[in-house]
Amino acid sequence: MFLYPALLTGFFFVAVPLLVHLINMLRHRRQRWAAMDFLLASYRKQKKWIRLRQLLLLLSRLAAAALLVAMLCGWTGGGKILGALGGQTTHHVVVLDDSYSMGDASGGDTAYARALQSLQGLTRRLASDDGNHQLTVMRASRAAMAVRGGSESGDAAADLAAQTITTDARLINRLMATQASSVRTDLIPALDLASELISSIPADTKYLYVASDFRQRDWGSPERLANSLQSMPTDEVEIRMIDCATAPAANLGITSLSPTQDVWVAGVPVVVSVTVHNYGQAPAKNISISNRVIRYPKTLDAADPTLQFSGQLESLPALLIETIDPGAEVTKTFQVFITEQGTHAIEVALPDDALPIDNVRACTLPLSDVEKVLVIDGDADIRGGYHVSSVLDPGSQVRIGAVPDIQPPSFLRSATMETLAPYRAIYLIDLPEISENAAGALDRYVRRGGGLAWFIGDEAQKESYNRVLLARDRFLLPAPLGEAVRLPVSSDRDSGDVLLGDDGTFLDPLRSGGDGAWSLLGLAQSWTLEKPSLDDEATASESPRVRTVLKRRDDKPLVTQHELGEGRIVTVLTGLNGRWTNWPSDPTFVPFLLLTNATLWSGAAPPTQRAIDDALVRRLPPDLYTPDVMYLPATNEPPRIPIEVVAQPPAKTTDADESISGEPIPMVNFQPQEMVISGESNIDEILRPGISEWVLTQSDGRGEVIPTASVIRVGEGDLRRANKAEVQQSLMPLEVQFVSSTAWSNQNRAAGSSTLTLVLFSLLALVLAAEQALAYWASYHVSVPGAGRLDPLGGKS
Repeated sequence: MFLYPALLTGFFFVAVPLLVHLINMLRHRRQRWAAMDFLLASYRKQKKWIRLRQLLLLLSRLAAAALLVAMLCGWTGGGKILGALGGQTTHHVVVLDDSYSMGDASGGDTAYARALQSLQGLTRRLASDDGNHQLTVMRASRAAMAVRGGSESGDAAADLAAQTITTDARLINRLMATQASSVRTDLIPALDLASELISSIPADTKYLYVASDFRQRDWGSPERLANSLQSMPTDEVEIRMIDCATAPAANLGITSLSPTQDVWVAGVPVVVSVTVHNYGQAPAKNISISNRVIRYPKTLDAADPTLQFSGQLESLPALLIETIDPGAEVTKTFQVFITEQGTHAIEVALPDDALPIDNVRACTLPLSDVEKVLVIDGDADIRGGYHVSSVLDPGSQVRIGAVPDIQPPSFLRSATMETLAPYRAIYLIDLPEISENAAGALDRYVRRGGGLAWFIGDEAQKESYNRVLLARDRFLLPAPLGEAVRLPVSSDRDSGDVLLGDDGTFLDPLRSGGDGAWSLLGLAQSWTLEKPSLDDEATASESPRVRTVLKRRDDKPLVTQHELGEGRIVTVLTGLNGRWTNWPSDPTFVPFLLLTNATLWSGAAPPTQRAIDDALVRRLPPDLYTPDVMYLPATNEPPRIPIEVVAQPPAKTTDADESISGEPIPMVNFQPQEMVISGESNIDEILRPGISEWVLTQSDGRGEVIPTASVIRVGEGDLRRANKAEVQQSLMPLEVQFVSSTAWSNQNRAAGSSTLTLVLFSLLALVLAAEQALAYWASYHVSVPGAGRLDPLGGKS
């Protein structure tokens, strides 16, 4: 192996001494001369000895030329013979940081490409060095997922585990074809598993190399990393940090893309919000955001692997952000109008910059047809039910997406999960009491994603509500009902009866109007909520988080929201029969109810995206689909390679895994953590962000294509560098050497041939000395006076 293969043509120089020797032989001519007979007689007598001297001289000159060319070409071979004789074993453990910030291309090549070049240089050097060298290479993303999957073995996460380096050093070829992952992770799991491998594998000498980009977010406070490094036998291990990044360039990243919480119905415009973060150190100006919709009509029954998307692409008008300050983010919104039912996809993109992976983000938009909502009013004149149904279905040309179904209270007494499942949301208004059977059905309905709204009026029996709705950990109320309390008369005329509550509720879109927007809402009396007693502390610790949406002016809650399982519950502590409040006639009632309906529907809506390292799950009810499934991973460079699987019932079932009939639903479940541990080859496809596609077969034999959006976790777009001197000081008393990837490559190139170069130089000196001695020996010299005269026949006289 040679460091400079282009100079191998210099070996033709070895033939020069041979050509000179042949040319010198051709210069002799035959000349008849009597005195030559004596010389010829002497030559015939010493011919073999003279030829031997000339041959040795020629060989020495050829050897000198060959050694000189070998030194110039940087010959590195031959060390393994010496290593086999020595028998010393050295274990080299390399931790590659492949988190997606390593895709930073600020300096031309990506930081991960420099890390691979450093690994390649190390491997080439070790292939020529003396001794027996073992190499372990572990990528940080694989180690993190293996640890999350419950593995404590470094072998399961390592790409190479104590592999002996051979002379050709081809064992890293597969690693050299990898790229920075799409996973956000730190180095702690990888360092912990590396420590386990270093301790368990015997070796005479041990080295740990950490190839990373040393960003401020990870290394600004390296105490956790220091604790992990100190768990190693540091007296036996030399630690070297290889800095693979350069000074960062400006970077913008899309941190969020999602349809706003609403009723997602075909034919109703949906507002989509996108958030852009400026990770750079200077303001960014005139940022253009391109966006497009990928439609998947019901008539699309087959996917095309040769295309990036099988759906129909439609570009939308670009968004423009005038300026984003350093470290700030800006949110823009745009509307999407699709008349076809089904799941569609949305993709937005920024112009290219230093880190391409966070410039593109996608989400899905599941659109259904109009769906029924159940409205039950306990008041005889159904006044509250009328107010709710008239808002949800105003008629005329206005399309909300909800079809109210008003039923009497007797409908709820005999309700089961099967009777409630067809409804997207349930509104219970002024009911005096709830039966045990109804509470059980409502609990299952909400936990499976249903939405439930309470309007608790003056006829409610609090003992019945508390006993039934909070028993058996149902949590169908935010807290036990207390007393119905009148609102004290206010001395402040500027203060209304109702005020906005906590931030982060479904009324946030109305928060810009302030409390003044609710000033005309009159409230005379409402229910209060009791605090859990000491006996109920254990139950209270398991209860869901409750947020106050609206409150009375005496700070007591009026409207609350909380989640239960996959569903959501909104509780209004006053009725709609007009006895306690004039709310139905107040202008705020319509937007309040529309936003309430939106949040109740969103609980049952399928997720619009998944993090790439989360489980990828697809349930296939046997009455709708066959178990045969094809998955087409996301890609920017078609064609796509399909993954064919067969859906299986889950080994361990939960309520979400069972159908209404109680039978487990077959599912496809790709678990990235388990795939890493088992070493499955298609893990890289599962971890790829973008829009992927499920190709399903319906029970009638027709195909169906459903998109899925996979996104990266936010955080690695901040490319600021840590101060290596401060990091080194924080790691003390550990002795850690920092070196840039460029300097590391140069060191490997020099160190890989230094020993052999010294040997070659010594041999060249010896050969040149021998050549001079042989040249003197093979030539004629005038005899020294007094030393005798030269005999033509080879002797002295």
